[in-house]
Formats: sequence, C-alpha cells, structure tokens
Amino acid sequence: MSAGRNKIAVRLATLAVTVTMFAGVAPAGAETIKIGVPMELSGRFVAYGASGRRGVEMALERFGTKAGDNDIQLLFRDVQSEAQATVSAINELVSVEKVDFMIGPVASPIVAASVPPWQQGKPIWIVNGSSSTQLEEIAGGEDAFFHTYPYAYHYHTSEAEALQHYLGEGKKIAVIYSDDNYGRTHLPYVQQFYKDAGFEIVAEEVIRTNSPDMNPVLTKIARVKPDILIGLVQTTDAITLAKQIHTRKLDVPYLVGTAYTQLDEWQEAVGEAQEGWMGVTTYLPGVNHPANPDYPELFPETVAWAEAFKTKYNMEPDFLDIGHYAAMGMLLVALDKAGGDKAKAAEELRSLDIPTVNGRGKFEPTGFGTKQQAFVDMVVFQRQGGKNVVLWPLEAASGDITAVTR
Repeated sequence: MSAGRNKIAVRLATLAVTVTMFAGVAPAGAETIKIGVPMELSGRFVAYGASGRRGVEMALERFGTKAGDNDIQLLFRDVQSEAQATVSAINELVSVEKVDFMIGPVASPIVAASVPPWQQGKPIWIVNGSSSTQLEEIAGGEDAFFHTYPYAYHYHTSEAEALQHYLGEGKKIAVIYSDDNYGRTHLPYVQQFYKDAGFEIVAEEVIRTNSPDMNPVLTKIARVKPDILIGLVQTTDAITLAKQIHTRKLDVPYLVGTAYTQLDEWQEAVGEAQEGWMGVTTYLPGVNHPANPDYPELFPETVAWAEAFKTKYNMEPDFLDIGHYAAMGMLLVALDKAGGDKAKAAEELRSLDIPTVNGRGKFEPTGFGTKQQAFVDMVVFQRQGGKNVVLWPLEAASGDITAVTR
C-alpha cells in the first residue's frame, strides 16, 4: 500500500472523533488550520452556495481532518447573496478569525464584492466560480489567488465552435444580457467569438436583474427573426427567460444558455420549457476521469465518486459540486504536503499536477492575466427529452443538435 493510501486510511479512522465542520473550539493542544468558507447559503444564489458547501464538506470527510499534525477546521459563513453581507463575512474571516486559507463564494457579483476585504489579509484564496474577467483583471495576478472555474471567454469559444460546426456560418443571433457584472462581462466575448465564427448579431437587449417581465424585450427580438438566442443571465432571470420564451412560443430555433441549463433547480423550475436549450459546463454525469493512485479515497474514478455522492446526498452531483470537491481536495493535498504551512501550501498548490475527479489538477497561467488557473475544459450540451445530449467536443458527442419547435 502506498504512503498516500496509508495516510487516507489513518484520516478516515480518526474522522468520527476529530471532525470539526463549523467554527468552534479545537481540541486542547492541537494546532488548527482554519479554512474560511464564505458561501451563498441564502438569497438568489443559494443553489450555487449549496453546491459549494456539499463539495467542500465531502472532500474533507473523505480526506480526513488532519494535515500533517494539524487539525483542519472549516469556518462557514453565509454571505446571503448580497454584497454588504459578503464584505462583513469576509472581513470577519480575514481580520478576526485570521484564516490563512479561503474557498468561496461562487457567483460573479458576490466574488467581486469579496475582493476588497480579502485584500486586507490575502489568505490563500481558491475561487471555484465567477467567470468574470473583471475578477481576472483585479485579482488574477495575485500570488495568493487560485481560480478553478472557467472565465467567460472559455464559455463562448466552445459554444461558438459547436454552433459553427452544426449550423455553418451566416446565422443571425440575438442576445439578452443582464445589467450586472455577469451579463456585461459575457457580452463582449459573445460579440467577439460569434462574429469570428461567422455569425451576425442582429439584436442586443439588456434586462434588469430579477425582472418579472421580459416580454417587452422578447417582442423586440421577435421582430428581427434571429436563428439563435443567447441568454446571458443567471438564476431567477434564467428561469423567467425560459418560461416566458416558452409561453409566448417565441419562434427562435436555437436557444443558448450558459452554465445554468445544467442545474437541477433550473430544470425543475422551467419544466418543459427546458427543451432544446443549450449550455456549457465542465462536468456532466457519465464523464469519467481515472483515479489518483496516491489518493484513491479522495480522488477515485469520477463515476465511482459520483455514486458515492448520490448515496450521500440522494441526488446527482452538478458542476459546482464536483468543482468545489476537486478544488478543496487539491488544497487538502497541498496542505498535507506542506505540513499546514501557508507559504509552503501555496507553493505545493502551484506545483501540483494530479488526477482529480474533475480532470487534471494543475494550475497554469491563462495568458490573459490569471497566474494560477485550473479546470477550463468545457462541454457543450443540449437538453433533449429531459436529458443532456453532448454536442461538443465531437469526440465526446452523444447526439446531434435539434431545433426548437413551438
């Protein structure tokens, strides 16, 4: 048995008596590694925070709660999906608890609000969320910043390539985008990459976040008769958009979303309106990556991990569940190798190149400003008959694209 396997066995044996999942008192005489976990545990981004929490907790459970001789303590804080609450929560983690490590939050505007309070102490910060390139501009060059989720440009290069392959050039595109950090960040990349792929953008319409009625915008779009509609929105806006397109029978053959089309919450909320929507993600059920031979309990084959996740939570994992699990797992491995030391842990993170349940775990520069970026391979899929049909990359395709009929 390898050293890695022995370590896992010891951790699992001691898990029941040492686990400390929330803020509390560490065992007497123990050195404690505090990991702050600010997440959207309530509010409009609660689906994101719930996934983040599941992934982080499950990773620690399977790894065990020690790194070297040091106990590991997770300090969860609810940022309430609001900027002011986020600033307060992270100020408390950084300035009062003085955490050396932090993972979360997830949503682009909430991560943006996290940057100023994080900069007060600059703990090692892993962000498995926020596709905003504004985040890349502000924090990407920091040595303590580690990003484990694709940026906006990774989304749209993949979707544009897929649509060009299936539909050819010359198709007309309409874009609906939200008037927040998410929508305005994604819009320039749609403009760039879809035009580069030979498409014509014939409409760009902005909506207020949390708008209850998108019909005025949909009426404008109906007049230009696009072949493709792209929705650069999130959460409740994505639900409202899909429902109102379906209700008014908007005659657009191809509907393109981003990550939200994979979320169970979106699919359950929109029902039959999900048919034909395309999306992009880093993970779909059935995707498999090999086990890590040194940490097989933490990083088994992806399909085996997914079964363990379903047993624990009675649901399929989504891209944020597995993304946070893999990111937290990499941090735990780095901490173990570093004996809990912050500076050494950062160096270990930078040097890791290991198999994880989410693919190859290696941090590399993006070329656009982020020094340490992992997990950017994207899968394009379409909802057909209540299932995800993979369209891109072609070697992984499980079906062909279909037009929406109303």
